[in-house]
Order: sequence, then structure tokens, then C-alpha cells
Amino acid sequence: MLKLPTHYERQLMQHLRGRGWVNARALPPVNRTIENLLNKGWIESIGAGPDLSYGLTDLGMAAKTAPIPSYGRKQSEEGEASSRC
Repeated sequence: MLKLPTHYERQLMQHLRGRGWVNARALPPVNRTIENLLNKGWIESIGAGPDLSYGLTDLGMAAKTAPIPSYGRKQSEEGEASSRC
């Protein structure tokens, strides 16, 4: 089962989506999130220093586009609630 990214991980991956390699200076300063994404294999890095860039991997794209489960009421419960009003 694919582990779902956190809100912050999804935000950072959105910055990388469809842009190829993105220079680290163009990203928000979220070192811990970047480290987590690298450890999970969802992003990769190339270069060093001022040339450090990050890119979204295929595994990262799969995690980013995975459906987020809904923890709200079931549809049958919603229908019953609206019919009681």
C-alpha cells in the first residue's frame, strides 16, 4: 500500500510537478520536508551548493496523485440526515 504524503509534502511536490529540475533556491525553506521526501524516494536531487536542484520522481508523482480518503460521514448517512430535515 502506498503511503500518502502529508499536506506539506504535497505542497512541495506541487512546486516540482511538471517543471523538471527546480533550483533549491526557488523552493520554500522547508529542509525537513525535503529530507523526508528524499528519504521516501519521492524526489531526487542533482548538483550541489548554488546548483542544487530537486525533481519529482515517478514514485513521488504516484504518491502525489493518490486519492485522499475521506473520513467524513458516509453518503447513506448524509442522505438519511437530509431526508429528516
